[in-house]
Amino acid sequence: MSSLLAIPLHQPVFISDLTRIDDRLRRRMIALGFYEGCSIRIKRQAILSGPLTIEQIEHRQMIAIRRCDAEQIGVIVP
Repeated sequence: MSSLLAIPLHQPVFISDLTRIDDRLRRRMIALGFYEGCSIRIKRQAILSGPLTIEQIEHRQMIAIRRCDAEQIGVIVP
């Protein structure tokens, strides 16, 4: 298991751990379809340590999260 921040752009991965992020962010992500076991990929990385845009592949839902939060999200590369 590695963190979402270590994954290259456009590589599909599965979310494996959302327990280390803030509870409010975790609930928002789950409400938008980003739950443990779903398939995601990083669509964009902002320059100068800006946020990441991630896409939930099945439903084409996209959100932007801070890099410090992305570092706390555990993912599995298939």
